[in-house]
Amino acid sequence: MLLNEIIIPKKSKVGLFGGSFNPAHEWHFQVANEACKSLDLDLVIWLVSPHNPLKDKNILMPLHERLESAKNIANSPKFLVTDIEKTIKTQYSSDTVRIFQETYPTEKFIWIMGSDNAAQIDEWKNWKEFISKIPLAIYPRATNPLSDVEQRLRKYAKKIDEKNSKDLINEETPCFTFINGPMNDISSTRIRREM
Repeated sequence: MLLNEIIIPKKSKVGLFGGSFNPAHEWHFQVANEACKSLDLDLVIWLVSPHNPLKDKNILMPLHERLESAKNIANSPKFLVTDIEKTIKTQYSSDTVRIFQETYPTEKFIWIMGSDNAAQIDEWKNWKEFISKIPLAIYPRATNPLSDVEQRLRKYAKKIDEKNSKDLINEETPCFTFINGPMNDISSTRIRREM
């Protein structure tokens, strides 16, 4: 699948949900579902990454298995699961976002992530450029309290109150909000151990 083959209706509000999904599980569904509702999104595109540069390649399941696990869990007509980063040959989220925004200039995008990833965003390549391009919607994980993430991000980005999160997509970047939802301690690491 080529990027321009992804059908996104004009002027849609789209969430980009990147990750290793190693494997995908119900927490990933919960994050995407809550983001879709609270941010009033038309579509959430799951970006199953060929390889996260911050993670050990040796523990990564094959891409086709991770893609299949995401397709099995992403049960919603508003979800589209892809391995498009393999096709467009991007390894870094900043490049993926740039290409999406160039390919779909009339659509608006939000990046969806867990607080565990947000807590290490300053380790991402070109992270300041990344947060200047796209609003961030952050879902809580027990391992990384939102208060810690907020303290770190507030130095670089404006926090949008959760009550106004439906407008996040129209805010000037860099900006972020938190997605309210139940916390879940399930993890891909634990699932792999039990396989």
